[in-house]
Amino acid sequence: MAGAGFGGITKAFESRNFRVYWIGNLTHTITVWVNRMAIAWLTWEITHSTTWLGIMAAANMLPSIVLGPLGGVTADRFGHRFQLVTATYIGGGIAALMTVLVALDKVSIGWLAFLVALTGVIRAFNVPARTAMVSNLVERQYLSSAIGINSASFHGGNFVGPVIGGLLINYFGISLAFLAYAAGEFIAATSFLMLKINVVQRSSKGGSLLADLVEGFRYTWNHSGIFAVLSLSLVSAILINPYIEMLPAFVSKVYRMDAEGLAWLTASTGGGAMVGGLWIARRGRLDGLVRIQLVTLALAYVSIFIFAWTDRMPLAMAALAVAGFSLVAAQTSASTLVQNAVDPRLRARVVSLNGVIIVSGPAIGALLIGAIAERTGVQAPVMAAAVIALACLALLAPKSAQTAAALEQEGK
Repeated sequence: MAGAGFGGITKAFESRNFRVYWIGNLTHTITVWVNRMAIAWLTWEITHSTTWLGIMAAANMLPSIVLGPLGGVTADRFGHRFQLVTATYIGGGIAALMTVLVALDKVSIGWLAFLVALTGVIRAFNVPARTAMVSNLVERQYLSSAIGINSASFHGGNFVGPVIGGLLINYFGISLAFLAYAAGEFIAATSFLMLKINVVQRSSKGGSLLADLVEGFRYTWNHSGIFAVLSLSLVSAILINPYIEMLPAFVSKVYRMDAEGLAWLTASTGGGAMVGGLWIARRGRLDGLVRIQLVTLALAYVSIFIFAWTDRMPLAMAALAVAGFSLVAAQTSASTLVQNAVDPRLRARVVSLNGVIIVSGPAIGALLIGAIAERTGVQAPVMAAAVIALACLALLAPKSAQTAAALEQEGK
């Protein structure tokens, strides 16, 4: 048990490495959300097309489908910190180039999509290294707290980042929003460079990258608990999470508002998500996480249906706050269960598959929902996706519940 007060949160922050990591990760997260909002709004200004919103989301996220698992293999071989620092500095360079092009008004929708896709390639190597490294920063019993803090920070960035992005875009111009992201990447990379980690995880076998890659897939497929957790995450990623990419269309078409409305909606989901992550972090234990994942997923799907159905901004904001809380609680639970159950030798490879789901699933869903929305309007396909997700949850929940004991076992 983590104790009273802030519980596991206090214990996690007792680690110097985790404090340094958290500062860099929070900076990265906030500015990522600033950049995400800027890209979505610039795309909408140029095209006024929900299809292009989906394409831009895919350009950023789909590279992880192919390269995410490879990023896990290289992180296990060459070290999590080395890969994280290198990828983050390169990402900062790409962001700086994007800033210059936008400031000079030299960016077309094609160039914007290309640079976003290039950022997605770097992200495929950044995410598995950054996620897998958490287990080396805190003691095992505080792993769920560390992951919960990171989730709260990530989705707290969803609260702070869009507000900052909206202010920058409205009062200083969109190029400054891109500049903020570039600066954030360089600050984060320097923070990660300051971590004092002596353990360099490497693949124990001397085989090829392909052999290591296949080993990670085979391990995940054969581990019934991890496979069940990731299956549930896949449903949410494809059917539910794309609502974020559709928000500019909701703001413009349903609520008849500008970037300020986008900031309010994204801040609502981010505020709820931040509370959800902090709740899991303070809870600070493994038992009951499977049940939490199942219950919060059901709550999230219902909330997204209500958001897509209503045309009243206050109700939409409330629904997104509940959805944000539920989705981050479910995802934090899933990530903790995977990290707890996985063989440490394959950690980055398995974590990379979870990253592929989280990053690429919404891209696939956004493409489908965006294309349908061109013909039906944006509300109907989001509501339909929520209904399908609930049906999938009903089918998958029993199998997931059967693996709870193994996934939640401590001290393995």
